[in-house]
Amino acid sequence: MLKLPGGFGSSGKRYIVGFDISDASCGISYLSDHGDIRTVSLVSGSEEYVIPMALAKKHGAGQWFFGREAYASSEAGESTLVADLFARALAGEDAQIDGLVYSAESLLTLFLKRAFGLLQNVGSFDRMEAVMFTMPEVSGAAMDLIRDSLKSLHIKTDRIYFVNHSESFYHYVADRGEECIYSDPVLFTIDGHILSMTRLPVNKLTIPQVVHAESQYYELPSGRGTLPDDLDSMLLKAVQGAASFGHDYSYYLVGEAFTENSLPNALKFMCSKGKVFGGTNLFSKGAVYALLAKGGFSENADKKKKADEKGPGFIFLGEDKLSSNIGMRLLSQGREVYYALLDAGTCWYEAENSFEFYISGGNEVTLSVSSITGGGNSDVIISLEGYSGDLTRMKLCTWMSEAGILNVTIEDMGLGAFTTTGANKWEEEIKLP
Repeated sequence: MLKLPGGFGSSGKRYIVGFDISDASCGISYLSDHGDIRTVSLVSGSEEYVIPMALAKKHGAGQWFFGREAYASSEAGESTLVADLFARALAGEDAQIDGLVYSAESLLTLFLKRAFGLLQNVGSFDRMEAVMFTMPEVSGAAMDLIRDSLKSLHIKTDRIYFVNHSESFYHYVADRGEECIYSDPVLFTIDGHILSMTRLPVNKLTIPQVVHAESQYYELPSGRGTLPDDLDSMLLKAVQGAASFGHDYSYYLVGEAFTENSLPNALKFMCSKGKVFGGTNLFSKGAVYALLAKGGFSENADKKKKADEKGPGFIFLGEDKLSSNIGMRLLSQGREVYYALLDAGTCWYEAENSFEFYISGGNEVTLSVSSITGGGNSDVIISLEGYSGDLTRMKLCTWMSEAGILNVTIEDMGLGAFTTTGANKWEEEIKLP
């Protein structure tokens, strides 16, 4: 049973949220003082976890319908439907309703307000400790859009994080122990007419052991909707192509399209190769596990630090993860020391650091790049053209503008009136191996 120190939830204590969002739907899980991760259901006592990304405005009135009610009211002819709100907001597609134009971002903000309102029985917004958003792929535009939408919701925490679905899948599996990571977990999801298969192979030769996310995509027949027979045959083809003789697997089927009656052949084969799990809330629960792994709470930060000192058993490297440690060799009290700038396993959109150091003589700064995937070590030399070589104080800032692209800015801060240089700022964009 999971338990956060001090308790969480409706008793007035804190809680954390995992929010799964995609073009067509969303789902919300949370950890409160009950000790277990729970998922918000639209119908009390049921497992109706999928919330359509849709709003509908009642004709001639200011009433808005949310989620499944939006579709129901639209089908009844009572309202105007606006669906796929996240995709529309990313594309900047405004909606015209009853002669008025509603911005895509304002509609997404209204939807998120209604969605977070489903947590009112868990606790007020000011008790929300942190939120982890998970989505198929994380982009700078998506993060900016969600952050901007949250500003008017009065969510007071600044602990807003993002991970993609592959990493949520990893955290969901990893929480169940090493044996689950080693059981070759395979994830299947459907997005439109694309069937996705994601695997989590482990490199046991590295320390810590590196877990990758490898995905393959299969196009389902389009134009007439995806029929059960089409999905069954395509899923069977995918699992047969990935399976090895004598290997035990664990299969995870995430989404409402995967039902026992519609997948007889694929399920029969998967059951012969290992265990099969189905559901719709894996990603939102995985996002909560990802929050716990971050150790973002003051009470459990020390526990995470002690666990890290023992050495993590696994490190996850998805496509949006930094696969190298980046640092500098510096002199400290006459001894050469290594100063870590960015750590392998950090998401590119969270990878940033800055620090100040003194330099005298020479006009180069060298960064050390050490791959944890067997790529070896290398040095990146940044030339400080125009620097005279006098003693000065430099400020170095590092961040990543996209996966695999490291940006470095070095600025001469000077020593007051004691020293000046001919140039005071250098910028470098480095493509990482």
